[in-house]
Amino acid sequence: MKITRAIVIEPGAAGRRKLKDGLEKAGLEVSAVSEWEEAPGRAPLVVLGPSVERPERVARAVRRQLPRALVLAAQQTPGKAGFADGILPLPVSAKDLQVRLPELVKLRTLSRGTPVRKARAAPASEPVRAPGEPLLDPLTQFYVFAHFKDFLFVEVKRSRRHGLPLALALVAFDPLPVRAGRELREQLHGGLALAIRRSLRDTDFPVQYSADRVLLLLPHTDLAGAHTLARRVCERVARSSLTFDDQVLRPTVSVGLSALTPGREVSFADLVRQAQSSLESAQAAGGNRVEMLAETPGLEIEGT
Repeated sequence: MKITRAIVIEPGAAGRRKLKDGLEKAGLEVSAVSEWEEAPGRAPLVVLGPSVERPERVARAVRRQLPRALVLAAQQTPGKAGFADGILPLPVSAKDLQVRLPELVKLRTLSRGTPVRKARAAPASEPVRAPGEPLLDPLTQFYVFAHFKDFLFVEVKRSRRHGLPLALALVAFDPLPVRAGRELREQLHGGLALAIRRSLRDTDFPVQYSADRVLLLLPHTDLAGAHTLARRVCERVARSSLTFDDQVLRPTVSVGLSALTPGREVSFADLVRQAQSSLESAQAAGGNRVEMLAETPGLEIEGT
């Protein structure tokens, strides 16, 4: 679905005008109204401004009338908006919006289970599920890497091409004093998934990279921002505990970071290798740490 039209809902006249201008600079035809009841016609994109009261109710009304529309919540600072399909950071960046809209559409399509048409091949950036293969990891309910890797590759390429910051994190549990069987792994990974979801913004992508690694793709995030987010995940996990075989376990995780560097031709594979080395360094130093390779320039932070 290509988005060429949008409806902006924002009670404030000044905010409504800024949203309209930003979307129009991205090449969209925009209708701007103060409340949903005034919205004219149909559009594949609906943006709820930051001053909309009871946005959850408005989003439900939009979906009743336009079930296929992409609903975005415009916000001054990154955060969560469970009622929307994604966040539109303010002020609106036309370049950023042109890059992000196709990915948001694909993610919304995946989350709603819309089947991929067989009449034509899917673009390289669109994860496709083969018959009988799981799309989500059964323990974390994150997308599995095999179905999401092309999307990740393209996201890295586009961030590099447009000069946008992007960071990557690999998260893994530190060694436990007991052997982790299926039951314990279910508890551990379920808790980790919850800690990650509570830490990420709607623009971040958690992916089950392997059986014991979760990959976090963090668009529009430099190393300082990635470090803050990674520490948040570590702290949330470290505050938790669980009982297994009459033992109280206090699991911890370590995180390895890497990031795009302006002027360097870095691929997705390069970022993963750097993050993996950083993760191994964090675990070798005792775990419950965030590490960044010295070869990833841009920020001087000791492992913490």
